[in-house]
Amino acid sequence: MKTAHTLLAPLSALLCLALGCSSDVADSGDPIGSGGSSVGTAGTSATPTAGTGTAGSAVTGTAGSGVGTAGTGTGVGTAGTGTGVGTAGSGAGGTSNGGGGSGNGSSGSAGMGQAGAGGSTAVPTDGKGLYDLNCKSCHADQGSGSPLAPETQHPVREYSTWVVRNGRATTTFAKPMEKYGTDKLTDAQLNLIWDYLDQPPQPTTGETLFKDYCANCHGADGKGGVVMRPLAGEGKNVLKLVRSGKSVGQYAMRHDSMPAFTTMRISDPELNLILNYVNTF
Repeated sequence: MKTAHTLLAPLSALLCLALGCSSDVADSGDPIGSGGSSVGTAGTSATPTAGTGTAGSAVTGTAGSGVGTAGTGTGVGTAGTGTGVGTAGSGAGGTSNGGGGSGNGSSGSAGMGQAGAGGSTAVPTDGKGLYDLNCKSCHADQGSGSPLAPETQHPVREYSTWVVRNGRATTTFAKPMEKYGTDKLTDAQLNLIWDYLDQPPQPTTGETLFKDYCANCHGADGKGGVVMRPLAGEGKNVLKLVRSGKSVGQYAMRHDSMPAFTTMRISDPELNLILNYVNTF
């Protein structure tokens, strides 16, 4: 009679053949697990994520291993744009505005506008031009006088130059005389102005001569004016003082100083006409 062992041996062999076991393994009777074979999924981000394999489920299975693929990203930088502001140019003759540029780059740079080139006013080189620029607004056309300032035709140059350089307060006109230093008018420019004011013809009557040469100080009516020196009854003194002057050069002494008038400025016949007019006061 066959034993159970004898009957099971062929069955074991058949099972080994069906399972693909080797004869050695079959003989040992020890089971062997199948190797694990899991592959991790590649990472897809800027920071790679490692893949994780699934461990083999066997007694001696090999752990699965995965390799992540680094994520790749493309960055697009926006160029900076700067807005430039032009600086206005300045000048006496006019101004122009510079146009600001636009900067381009990783950092915007402000554009810098160029300053406009200002024009310049040409300084006159003739007596009329210099007078119109510096004197006309108060003293009117060619020194004819106005409510703002007195008539200045046929100036006594020494005295008139002192007034220009030092200025003069006033109680009879709307504006005082501004001080003009050599930085504003040079001596040569001032002489050109005096030449221009000497161009009008010499007055021909006692009254017009008086108004031209005497009224600014003594008043149009001869009653004293700003110097408070009335001329009524002063005929003889007029003849003397016109030629010699008084405290000549001390023109700050408004009430006690008078320039001298030579015969080149007022002739003897003209002086007699003035005297006859003064005697009518």
